[in-house]
Amino acid sequence: MSKSCVTSRASEPTSAQLKELFAQIEVGRVTKERLQEFLRDQDLAFPSYIVSVNYDLMVEQLVEAGKYDGANDNITGQHFPLNKRGKEQVEIFLMPIRETLDTKIVIANIIAFNLGRPNVKQGLSLGVHYPDLQLEGPIAILCEPWRRPHGFVFVPCLYRDGGHRDLYLGWFEGDWDPDWRFAAVRRA
Repeated sequence: MSKSCVTSRASEPTSAQLKELFAQIEVGRVTKERLQEFLRDQDLAFPSYIVSVNYDLMVEQLVEAGKYDGANDNITGQHFPLNKRGKEQVEIFLMPIRETLDTKIVIANIIAFNLGRPNVKQGLSLGVHYPDLQLEGPIAILCEPWRRPHGFVFVPCLYRDGGHRDLYLGWFEGDWDPDWRFAAVRRA
């Protein structure tokens, strides 16, 4: 498991820049193909980590393997189902933000860097293989969220409480402050 830090020629886009980008896409001045071609040539300015993911393990087994000081009981395979099997290595980037953003803008940032949202097992595997990362600051795993019966939507988060490592549920539809980092995977 190795860590790499990649330097960048471009700065992280602001929410205003992303809004303008979407406006340009809507009027047809920027096409998906041209944007993806541009982004393929850009380096990323945030750290990445090579993570081994065993899809044959259940979500509950990955939670246990993370050896958290506290874990939310709702982070289960029933609430976060994933039918993928086998093993793979993925590169997971930790994308920071500079201002308070809502989830839609954070996801747009992930896409703008030609990255993808992790699945639940990729995100949990990051916590297993790099347990001290969350002590540097909280990490949201914006995987397919779980909708509680009352309608609120949540995702797993690697969090710190003092020197303790916790795995808890963060509100998917809320705002995220600049302390947060977001797990993102390199898309094929």
